[in-house]
Amino acid sequence: MSRCMQCHDQFHEPLHILNFYKATPLICSSCEQQWEDMRISKGESSNVRRCERCLKVLAEDEAACLDCTFLEQSYRLIDQLYCTYQYKGIVRETIHQYKFLKDVALAEVIASKVRLPQEQFDYIVPIPSPVERDRDRTFSPVKVVLDQMGVHYTEMLETRIRPKQSALGKMKRARSANPFTFNSEINIANKSILLVDDIYTTGLTVHNAGAQLYVRKIRKLGVLTFAR
Repeated sequence: MSRCMQCHDQFHEPLHILNFYKATPLICSSCEQQWEDMRISKGESSNVRRCERCLKVLAEDEAACLDCTFLEQSYRLIDQLYCTYQYKGIVRETIHQYKFLKDVALAEVIASKVRLPQEQFDYIVPIPSPVERDRDRTFSPVKVVLDQMGVHYTEMLETRIRPKQSALGKMKRARSANPFTFNSEINIANKSILLVDDIYTTGLTVHNAGAQLYVRKIRKLGVLTFAR
């Protein structure tokens, strides 16, 4: 018997030739199905349109993505967001418990769900959280997941404590000073960078981080997030 890392129920996976050499699942079939149901595009009707760049669901009368249009007024846009899951249901509950209730064991579950894009990048760069916040929770949420995935990454950015972004309106967040600084001696001119963050909401966080990379003349900027 195994215990599900999500719901903590015990479950038993029948042994047969197809799974004899496979590792024991981390979560039960019920939780697995809930993750599956949160996949972007899962269960969406054929007339649902998403922005090809940031994957936002577009309104019926939204000819161009309003989020990207808003961001483009202040930033050079990212080239592509890579994300598999919607930020709701079991995905939202898992990330909340992981980050804010400090259940670091869930990093293993998240790492098992996140997939790097097939496209190759010169550097994979985690979006940092302030040192004080990492010290308080005792771990860095993005880096721990990348470590669980066995991904080699390069730290190039640092950030400072700022007001909780969820408490600020989008306009106030856009007008705020860029909280990120570039702290590496690596020459990234003409390089492709994949930024990694936990959640994509308004896009302001990754575009602020991206601004510190674009000014150093990178060639391409992709963003991978656990949820959108």
